[in-house]
Amino acid sequence: MRVSAQIESKYSVIKFEVDQVLGYEAQEFQDALLNSLEQKVNCIIVDLSSVKYISSWGIGMLIHGLATTANRGGIFKIAGLADKVMQVFQKVKIDTVLNIYKTVELAKA
Repeated sequence: MRVSAQIESKYSVIKFEVDQVLGYEAQEFQDALLNSLEQKVNCIIVDLSSVKYISSWGIGMLIHGLATTANRGGIFKIAGLADKVMQVFQKVKIDTVLNIYKTVELAKA
């Protein structure tokens, strides 16, 4: 399993359990996201703390997750970015679109 989801009362933390997000995780991510939203969770937090590299396909998955969550009235947050992943986000300006937090705990606050 490359993606896990932990649903709490107000949050769902979807964690990528791989060091590279290449897009092969798309179905697992989509399933975890939709399952969380169907359970009326209002805030989705994507934990990327294990990820050291993300491809353009991986970035596309996150944008799709943001749009899906927003269309259902939810909040979509990213947490735990490694410096190299953050640099990629800054280069493609995705950091201006996503709500990014240093840790999952800060994203919950």
